[in-house]
Amino acid sequence: MNKKSKVIISLLAIAVVLFCAIQFWIIPTNRAKEAEYARNQTDALTHDISVVEDYKTSYIGNASNISGLFEALPLNNISKKFEINSEDCILTVNYLDTVWNIGEEKVQRDLVYNSVAAMAAIDNLSGITYNFSGDSYSFTREQIEDVFGTPLSNLLKQEKWSEEVQNKLNDMDFVGQFFK
Repeated sequence: MNKKSKVIISLLAIAVVLFCAIQFWIIPTNRAKEAEYARNQTDALTHDISVVEDYKTSYIGNASNISGLFEALPLNNISKKFEINSEDCILTVNYLDTVWNIGEEKVQRDLVYNSVAAMAAIDNLSGITYNFSGDSYSFTREQIEDVFGTPLSNLLKQEKWSEEVQNKLNDMDFVGQFFK
């Protein structure tokens, strides 16, 4: 075997090893990380708030912005429709499922989270009503600001959000105060 053949065989062997490493190790690892991240995005306790930055706006009137925001927040896996009242700056989110199917604690935790996030991202959003089949919950900016302080947009920094919002949502007594 001459030197040229040895080089070609060596390069081919390296290519096969690299191909196998990419196909059977790197790609599956990346897919698993992406799946884990997507799962985390459906729960208030593990959600990455940084995605909300893309939806920051001064005014509620942009329907595609509202839709994008709620697709990036927990409960994003539940079908929903939106109603925007631009005059009163109120948003209604109509979920096409029941609280019972989703789980009451999860719904309550996620609704508080989503309300704080939406009001932090949309400066003139004064209230949100969430309708489920058989249940309805409403939050006002005043109610949220009384608990979390003002301005809400200051909470959108990851460390502050984790400390001021996510960590508090572990306590169902804290969450329950919004549903009395």
